[in-house]
Amino acid sequence: MAIEQRLSRGGRKSTVATTTEVWHFLRLLWVKLGTQRCTKDGAEVKPQSVESIAAQLLRDHRGQHVGLLAPLVVNRKGLYTDLAKWAKARGHTHLRVDGEFVKVDPWPRLDRFKEHTLELPVGDLVISPAKEAELRELLAKALDLGKGVLHLLTPLDGLAEAMAAADSTAGIGMLKVFSTKRACPQCGTSYPELDPRMFSYNSKHGWCTSCVGTGLTLTREQRKAYDDSVRDDDQKGREQSFPSEEADVEGISGEPCPDCQGSRLNPIARNIRFDEHTITAVAQWAVGQARAWAGGLALQGRDAAIARDVVSEIRSRLEFLEEVGLGYLTLDRAAPTLSGGEAQRIRLAAQLGSNLQGVCYVLDEPTIGLHPRDNAVLLKALARLSSQGNTLVVVEHDEDTIRRADHLIDIGPGAGKRGGHVVAQGQAADLSANPDSITGRFLANPLKHPLLPRRVVNRATLQLGLQGASLHNLRGIDIELPLQRLVAVTGVSGSGKSTLARDVLLANVQAIVATKVSKAGRDALAAGVLPALVGCTGLTGFGPIDRVLEVDQTPIGKTPRSCPATYIGFWDTIRKLFTETLEAKARGYAASRFSFNTGDGRCPACEGQGLRTIAMSFLPDVKVACDACHGQRFSPETLAVSWRGKSIGDVLRMEVDEAVEFFASMPSIAHPLQLLKDVGLGYLTLGQPSPTLSGGEAQRIKLVTELSKVRDDVTRRGLKAPHTLYVLDEPTVGLHMADVERLIRVLHRLVTGGHSVVVIEHDLDLIAEADWVIDLGPEGGDAGGQVVAAGPPELLVARGTHTGVALAPVLARDEKR
Repeated sequence: MAIEQRLSRGGRKSTVATTTEVWHFLRLLWVKLGTQRCTKDGAEVKPQSVESIAAQLLRDHRGQHVGLLAPLVVNRKGLYTDLAKWAKARGHTHLRVDGEFVKVDPWPRLDRFKEHTLELPVGDLVISPAKEAELRELLAKALDLGKGVLHLLTPLDGLAEAMAAADSTAGIGMLKVFSTKRACPQCGTSYPELDPRMFSYNSKHGWCTSCVGTGLTLTREQRKAYDDSVRDDDQKGREQSFPSEEADVEGISGEPCPDCQGSRLNPIARNIRFDEHTITAVAQWAVGQARAWAGGLALQGRDAAIARDVVSEIRSRLEFLEEVGLGYLTLDRAAPTLSGGEAQRIRLAAQLGSNLQGVCYVLDEPTIGLHPRDNAVLLKALARLSSQGNTLVVVEHDEDTIRRADHLIDIGPGAGKRGGHVVAQGQAADLSANPDSITGRFLANPLKHPLLPRRVVNRATLQLGLQGASLHNLRGIDIELPLQRLVAVTGVSGSGKSTLARDVLLANVQAIVATKVSKAGRDALAAGVLPALVGCTGLTGFGPIDRVLEVDQTPIGKTPRSCPATYIGFWDTIRKLFTETLEAKARGYAASRFSFNTGDGRCPACEGQGLRTIAMSFLPDVKVACDACHGQRFSPETLAVSWRGKSIGDVLRMEVDEAVEFFASMPSIAHPLQLLKDVGLGYLTLGQPSPTLSGGEAQRIKLVTELSKVRDDVTRRGLKAPHTLYVLDEPTVGLHMADVERLIRVLHRLVTGGHSVVVIEHDLDLIAEADWVIDLGPEGGDAGGQVVAAGPPELLVARGTHTGVALAPVLARDEKR
């Protein structure tokens, strides 16, 4: 079982309960054992007799011309040709399909991917006491064919005329449902049979019609985007799409839906109770409370037999969520509001909570986004899994995980083409003793901190002040953030780090910097008029900041055409170099000739991808190097042009280390290449396809892109570099200890150059290098969102916070020298 490294948290209809599959089992409990209450008067819904239905019709519809229909199919996909033949053989001429009366012969071709409701017209009459016997006879027949359910269409005015003229019958009459199975004893309202789809946010049978299962206030356009029951122009139902393909909709307010108060379900689903609780009430509980409830359920007899396996599944999944430290999350917590570490552990809990044995689990960096405290909890859970007879293969850079492993396989010695060999195997001590193992070298001699003397923070230091930050779980906190310093935002997973640094600080400073662009904006700021602040009451000290740059964890490109050279932006300069060669001028080649995305210059066989994809039917597609250009992406005529003895295809295949020397005389190309080398990416080729980059590589390429932009600005203006506020979201993700050291040096270089760097981080080596640390907590979720310490790393150790406890041995390395 492979658990990949993923940084996405899920769509708006995903919650903690749906991601871990707890919701599927809760739905089963409510369907099988729930008692339904009427949405109008709260009375318990019970079966209705034929007599009570007849009495109701005589009371409410006297004198009306009504039609009695037997529902044969309700909201199911299919063509239903056989059903039409069955109806024809019994003398019926029409069926009512999705509100339209349709002839059974010839039977039209239905959309097999759309849900249909088919009803059989049993008879029609004008209701009166004189026709009570006929009414009872038709009722009995309709209820028999409809298996205890009857649809009443009333009034039938204009139906005969519409059918005779072959007009649409969809708008004629209102439909009422009667059932001998489920009806309110007080108001007589009948309800359909309970169905698991009634509790699904992804089904029109369960969702609240106002928010279509998102739980949020939506505009008409936003509702349309999320409503996947709507038919598309191609006449195929959008319901074919998976919930994971949920539309990405901009500008959604965080306000709960006024109709369902954020519970996402319709009134019928919200009025079904099990153990005296509605499913929406249970969804609002924290994991710990829900586990205690599931553990205390005392069911007897038939109920106990039905619920036994379901409850044990719910319990085991909730126990694992608690075990990985997520007992504080509520079950209905929306996936996009989770932190990276919380999302990572929920995914693990979904897979590992299933209590399997004899499984080989392959985990790709499970500690991503986890605080060292949470890390210890996760390692304990993984140890329990291996003790149950499972094998765990973990790809990991984390020192604690490496030291806890029973067996280590160290691959290297370098990266890219320089790696791919097993350098060392065995215990941590075996790696430390091996001179060829870089991992071993860092295990034997970890970094001593600080690498550079700490920059002092005192009253003379410029400060960015944030007042009353209260978004998500932040508790109205005030912070002073020193500028021109390396600042780390730390705390256990879910304590509010990303909310503070990205959603409040970054968003507001970005808005202010954007306002500075115009003279009117500058005048307004000088007069103390700020743009509307998000998630806080005040912001001060932003004057010196000229620009704001965010480097987050999203991938840099999804197609093989995207590569480091095109993403960072120096590829255009390289193409111009080739157009200036004598060969290119003689042939009349412009810069477009040297593009592998379009034009005549690219290889026609692979269209500039360098790869051919071979479809293997029921096996995964295979990618092989193009047999025409052998992976060089260009046509032979284009490859004939050379600059300093290299063709444009050779340049794409060059490693960054080699390219730095080759382009040394061209500063606009050599500068970003040198930056790539400095952040530890010297082994990448210039044309390496973006989808093959790891998360850590992609984030460092983004950092280099931003760093190279700053230089461009300086040369263009001929002025000092604009003071930039960098906000980095866990830049150490996916990095080896050696690469973390390189990254630390690059960040120090930025701060020495007069910039401000704010890093959301769990990596202890990087935290130990910070000039100032803002530690949030004390715990995650509702128990977090407060500043537990703010100062140099040594202050956190003295205060004994969760981060300080983990940091103490790291800072103590210096004393052991």
